[in-house]
Amino acid sequence: MKIFHTILLASLIVMGASASVQAASKVAVISQEIAIAKSKIGTNIAQQVIAIEKQIDSELEPEMLPLRSQAQQLSAEVSALSPEVLRTRNDLLRREQDLRQKIGALINWKQRQLEATGAQAEGPLLQAYESAVNAIIAEKEIDILLNGSTVLYRNAASDITEAVMQRMDLEATTSVVTRVRVPRQAPPQQQRPSR
Repeated sequence: MKIFHTILLASLIVMGASASVQAASKVAVISQEIAIAKSKIGTNIAQQVIAIEKQIDSELEPEMLPLRSQAQQLSAEVSALSPEVLRTRNDLLRREQDLRQKIGALINWKQRQLEATGAQAEGPLLQAYESAVNAIIAEKEIDILLNGSTVLYRNAASDITEAVMQRMDLEATTSVVTRVRVPRQAPPQQQRPSR
C-alpha cells in the first residue's frame, strides 16, 4: 500500500511540474505551406515557374507533335486489327514502346528542368519565410512552434500564419526566377553500396 501511495504522489508531482512548464511555455502554430504559397513572393515565384513551364512546352511542341501524330496513327492501325492478328504483330508493340520511350524522355526532361528551376527559386522564398518566422517568434515571445498540418485543433490566437505572411510581404514581394537548363539525358543514378 505504501508503494502505491509513493507512486501516486510521484505521479502527481510530475503532472504538476509538467503543467507549470506548459503554462510557462507559449505555443504557436503555423501552416508553412499556406504562408509560402500565399505570400506575395511565393505567388510571384509560382507565376514565373508557370510561365517557364509554358515556355518549355512551346519549345518541345515541334518534337511532341510528330510523336503524337505517330501515336494516333498507331492507335488507328491497332484498332483495325483483330486480337488474334495483334498477337502476331510484334512490330506494332515495338513501335508503341519506342513512342512511349521518346515521349517519356521529353516529359522527363521537362520535369527535370522544372524541378531544377524550382529548387533554384526556393532559396529567396525560404530565406524570406525563415526571416519572417524568426521575427514573429521574437515579437510574440513564442517558446514552441508547431507545424499546423500535425495539429488537430488550434484557436485563431495561436495561429501565426497570417502574421508571417504579412511580414514576408513587407520584406520581399518579388524574386527573379531563372530557368535552369539541364542536359537531355539524365545523369546515371549512382547505386548505393550494399551493406
